[in-house]
Amino acid sequence: MNTRYLIAGILAISLTTNLIAQKKVIDNKKKKLEIVKDSVVDIRDNRVYKMVKIGNQTWMSENLKFKCEGSFVYDDQQKNFKKLGCVYTYEASKNACPSGSHLPSKQEWDTLVKTLDPTEQNIAVDKLLKKSYPGFMISIGGFRNSKGKYVALNSEGWYWGSDNTIYINGDVSGATLFINEKIDKKELKNAYSIRCVKDTVKIHN
Repeated sequence: MNTRYLIAGILAISLTTNLIAQKKVIDNKKKKLEIVKDSVVDIRDNRVYKMVKIGNQTWMSENLKFKCEGSFVYDDQQKNFKKLGCVYTYEASKNACPSGSHLPSKQEWDTLVKTLDPTEQNIAVDKLLKKSYPGFMISIGGFRNSKGKYVALNSEGWYWGSDNTIYINGDVSGATLFINEKIDKKELKNAYSIRCVKDTVKIHN
């Protein structure tokens, strides 16, 4: 075969492969994600939490508000409690979620972000911040530091995971989400927000 035609054929195959890959990305973005609203009752205080199913996971669409030892309200203000819920020490976070739900793992946070947008993490966090889509409404509600001071309201959001922490940096240009690999020992005395995820029901044959 003529070398010129061979090179042209390889280029054509390469171009076709790239176009197929690009089309898959575009198709994935165009797919309408099924959003199913749900709720859960915390039998400890009878508070009803809105929940939303995103992909195969069902998350609270608001911050946890269960008051217990090791929980705090930003600046001890009722308006902050209503909007942001409580922040919790690491020890309190371990048993804070209502029965039937749990503190999400790093893998579950990763899955949430990839479900919302498999190609761009910052697009995913933008969706998490919007009330209309998907109704998750993550909060940039600051935190309580190890000295007992409330800091970073409207500029930082911190969440406990079962094996890591989640950090949101927000400013006038938007927000950036960081899913940290693990919990830093320096964080253990801080108090962060919580979003619980519904337990998966296992069906035994």
